[in-house]
Amino acid sequence: MKSYILTFIFALFLFSAKSQTKAVSFDVNGLKVILRPTQKETISMSMYFRGGVMNYSPAQAGIENLALSAAASCGTKNYSVDDYKELADEYGIDIGGSSGTDYGTISMNCISKYFDQGWKLFSDAVANPIFDKTEFQSTKEKIISGIYQIHASPESRIDQMSMEAIFKDSQYSTDPKGKDLTVNGFTADSVANYYHKELLNKSKMFLVVAGKITKEDLEKRIAEAFKGIVAKQYIPNIPIRTTIEGERLVTEQRDLATNYISCVMNAPMMSSPDYAPFMLAINALSGNLHYELRVKQGLSYAPGATIKMQQLPYTSMYVSTTQPKKSFQAMVAVYNSIKSGRYSQTFLDGIKKDHRLRYYRHQESSSSIVEDLGEAEILGGYKLEEDMLSNIDKVTLEQIREAFAKYAKGGIWLYLGDEQLGRQAFQ
Repeated sequence: MKSYILTFIFALFLFSAKSQTKAVSFDVNGLKVILRPTQKETISMSMYFRGGVMNYSPAQAGIENLALSAAASCGTKNYSVDDYKELADEYGIDIGGSSGTDYGTISMNCISKYFDQGWKLFSDAVANPIFDKTEFQSTKEKIISGIYQIHASPESRIDQMSMEAIFKDSQYSTDPKGKDLTVNGFTADSVANYYHKELLNKSKMFLVVAGKITKEDLEKRIAEAFKGIVAKQYIPNIPIRTTIEGERLVTEQRDLATNYISCVMNAPMMSSPDYAPFMLAINALSGNLHYELRVKQGLSYAPGATIKMQQLPYTSMYVSTTQPKKSFQAMVAVYNSIKSGRYSQTFLDGIKKDHRLRYYRHQESSSSIVEDLGEAEILGGYKLEEDMLSNIDKVTLEQIREAFAKYAKGGIWLYLGDEQLGRQAFQ
C-alpha cells in the first residue's frame, strides 16, 4: 500500500510539472519581458543585462560585477541604505546583483504576499541606485574577499584555467570577477558612471519573472517603474568561436591533498540541433565516469562531465584524485566507450528518463525557472528552454553517435596539483 501511495504522489507531481504554464513574452515601452505564471507561493525575477565580459576591456575586469552588486545593495533614490536593508529583512526579500561571462543580473526573490514591497525595492535598485560611498566600500571589500576565496579554490581555479586555455588572447577569457588590485581601484563614482552609461539601456536589458502574477499587473508596474530608462543603440560585441583541435596538456603546480584533472572539449551551442543529442551523450559520459572511477575503482569522490553553457560553450570531464595516472587511464577508457556508441535503446531511454526527472526537480524553484529562461534567452531565445524536453524525447541513438563524433575531436587536458605526478600520468 505504501509503495502504491508513493507512486501515485509521484505521478501527480509529474502531471503537475508537465502541465505547467508556458512562458509568454511581451514588450513594455521597449523593454522585453518574459513571464512564466506559476502557482508557487514565491515570486522570482531577474533583470538581465546582455554582454558580460564583452562590455568592457580586460583592464576593467570586475567593474560590471561590482556595479550590479552595488546597485542591489548600496541604497536607492527612494530608500537609504538603512531603510533598504531594514525593509528587505522585515519582509524576507532577497535582492542581489552579479555579472558573469555572458550577462549580468539584478535579482529578487520574495514570497507572494510581500510582492508589493519586493517590487518597490527591486525596481528602485534597477532604475535609481545611488551607490552610497560607505556601503560601496563595504561591498567592494566583500567582493575582493570573494576573489581571494575563488583563487584559493581548486575547482574555481581549474575553471579559470579552462577559459584561459581555450580562449587564450581573447577578451572572452576575461575573468568577470576581476583581480583584487583592479577591483580595489574602482570608485563609487566610476562604477556608478559605468552602470548608468553602459548598462542602464533598455536595448540590452530584459526582465524574466516567474510567480503568481498576471501579465496585466506586471505591465502596469513595469511601465511606471522603468519609464525613465532610455533605449540606446546596442550592437553586441560577439566573441569569435574557437575550435579545440588535437591534444595538449596544461599544468599548474599547487600543494594540494588531492590533484585535479579536467579535459575540455568542443560543444554545440544551445541553439544548435546537435545540442539535445550531444547533451544526452555527455550525461551518459558523466554517469559512466562516476560508476567507473568512484563506484568501481574508488579513484575519486565526484568524477563527472558537463557542458559549460555559454555563448562559446565547451565540454569538461573532470576528476579529483590522489592517483592521477590511474584516473587518467580510466577517464580515457570511459570516453572511448561512449565514443564507440556501443549502447542500446534501453540505455538511451534510461538517460532520457533521468534527464526528465532532474529537470522537473530543478523546476520546483521559481528562481531556477527564471535562471533557465534567462540563460536560454541570452543563448538564442527563451523558447530553447521551453522546447528542451520535447527535443530530448526525439533524440535517436544515431543522432547521439553523430553529435559526439562531431564535437569530440580534440581536447585540452588541465592538471592542478603535484606537477611531477601530473606529467608522469600523461606520459
